[in-house]
Amino acid sequence: MRSIPVLLLAIFIVGCNTAQGVKKDVAIGAEKTGEVLQKSGEAVGSALNKTGEVVGETLKKGGEAVQKVVE
Repeated sequence: MRSIPVLLLAIFIVGCNTAQGVKKDVAIGAEKTGEVLQKSGEAVGSALNKTGEVVGETLKKGGEAVQKVVE
């Protein structure tokens, strides 16, 4: 009869440790996901900037060509 409370206490302690482990795992996963999203955002931003520069340069050259034809 005495072993039942000890067993319940042991299960409770293991359950608490498991819950804390899960919380830590979730926190670590969220942190890693945030880092990946930030790096992805930076990469996309950089790619968009480069694309914008290329498009802008192309439009500039097109405008210069039209200006030469008009002159």
